[in-house]
Amino acid sequence: MIRVAVVDDEITQVRKIGRIVFEYFERKQILASVECFESGEKFLEQSISYDIIFLDIQMDGIDGIETANNIRINDKRATMIYVSNYSEKMALSFTVHPFSFIVKPVDSNKICSVLDDYMEYIDCNNRKESLLFNLNHGGSIKISVDTILFFEYLGNRIIRMITTETNYEIVENISSLTEQIGKYGFISPHKSFIVNEAFITSFKDDILINGKYSIPIAKNKKKLIHEKIINYMHQHLID
Repeated sequence: MIRVAVVDDEITQVRKIGRIVFEYFERKQILASVECFESGEKFLEQSISYDIIFLDIQMDGIDGIETANNIRINDKRATMIYVSNYSEKMALSFTVHPFSFIVKPVDSNKICSVLDDYMEYIDCNNRKESLLFNLNHGGSIKISVDTILFFEYLGNRIIRMITTETNYEIVENISSLTEQIGKYGFISPHKSFIVNEAFITSFKDDILINGKYSIPIAKNKKKLIHEKIINYMHQHLID
């Protein structure tokens, strides 16, 4: 799931940006949460880590620059997107390495364009990332995301992980894993399976992974899963 925060002391503005962002991810069929904050102080009172933070630079009290500097003390990875009337403030914003800068008045096209850039950026980077998994019989192993074909829940928190090289049994809650792995291009067609969309060979009543693994699709998920796969293929496989 992608977590998004919008920080702006103009109530109408923070709600407008929040609505545009929510509708963007809804159209993309990407699980996302969007939370709005009406000041830098209110945002800094909580301790949740966000993937994307929209920050108004010119705010009463703690402005966007100071808010960002405070965020960066503990969070070096959050994607900062500045929103402001003041283009001359852009130079100051670079001290916290923002992803983009949107000059007000904001509109859907501006925000969606930046979010498109963000999704392209994380897609390129996520495919190179590795995740640490706890093995069933002790120890742990770091696996590159782009080598994982699918996960199969075996019961009692034991999950079989099939990769391009070999198989592993890991210990994890299947629901937590589904949420954690979703942003890397994985979907859950059935309560016992999580599959990597990059390895889908074909699909109908089942999903064929890597040309040899047949994964069931739950009847109540069939339409949604088909739409997600078609959307993924459209974005990644069709020129």
